[in-house]
Amino acid sequence: MSVRDLTTPAFFVGAAAALLVSVTLASPQVNDWVFRCCTLVMLATSWNLMANAGLISLGHSAFWGVGSFAAVLTANGFGLPFLPALVPAFLIGVALGAFLAFATGRLRGIFFAISTLALSEGLRITAFMVPEVTGGAVGVFLKQELRPSQQVLYSLGVLGAVGSVALAWWLSRTRFHYACRAMRNNEAAAQMLGINPMRYRLGVLMVSGGMASLAGGINAWYGGYLDPGMAFTLHFTILSQIAPILGGIHTLVGPVIGSVGIIFLSEGTRIAFGANEGYSQLIFGVVLVVGILFMPHGIYGVWQRVRQRAARHREHAPSPAPTPARRPAEGTPKEMRP
Repeated sequence: MSVRDLTTPAFFVGAAAALLVSVTLASPQVNDWVFRCCTLVMLATSWNLMANAGLISLGHSAFWGVGSFAAVLTANGFGLPFLPALVPAFLIGVALGAFLAFATGRLRGIFFAISTLALSEGLRITAFMVPEVTGGAVGVFLKQELRPSQQVLYSLGVLGAVGSVALAWWLSRTRFHYACRAMRNNEAAAQMLGINPMRYRLGVLMVSGGMASLAGGINAWYGGYLDPGMAFTLHFTILSQIAPILGGIHTLVGPVIGSVGIIFLSEGTRIAFGANEGYSQLIFGVVLVVGILFMPHGIYGVWQRVRQRAARHREHAPSPAPTPARRPAEGTPKEMRP
């Protein structure tokens, strides 16, 4: 993440414009696209925060799933409206992040990644085994009388995306960001500099877990139905990884760019090919492979290189030759000469 990222104001302006459009125009199709982009931005930003500390998650759907069930079950059980029901969703994500930090100890690299995958699969199986709570394979419906209007859900989805990126931007201006980056580069060297890896590991997992669970809770209220297979599917984990990689991993705007690109590509292929999902998935996979091979730093990295080349071109451009001064005409008086 860049501390002086000049694209941050542009994101907030664009998010405010999207909120205004979703509230005033009330176009169901456009609002649905905006909402999906916003929830994916929240999920991808939370994954990117962990990756910035060198913690690669293969089971980010664990946070998404527990947040989804917490928001729906507490609402049905206690009759909570939309916003109060999201509080337990956020808190359970924070608690799960803290549990993961202590449970994994000093696991790094592929070992930590596998532990997150095991956590997600374990939670999915557990949810199927307690049908009296989660509904099992039948699932659970959100009570219809509790659901707010679609415009409220669209607007809060946009506010959630803006808030998640604003939190990531604020963290990028603190010591927390530099400590996480030092841990990613060399944890032993960072520890010699006085950085406590467990402290920052706990902090980043709690923040990331709470953000992802909040996104899952908002999405569950939007759908109105939930089952364990849907909540803990690896589809959300894959999307949370692809979006930062496609947009630009370890950057502030990378998850935003990647999320918009993924939703645009998936909807474009769906409209073009309709029911032929095989063609859509093939094109989607080819674009991702090409992007990873030829854009290792993502779309944002390509844009940065273009800017740097343009700046170097302006610096080395030949300056125009100075215009020679006009010689005074013969016989001009001295006081009239330049």
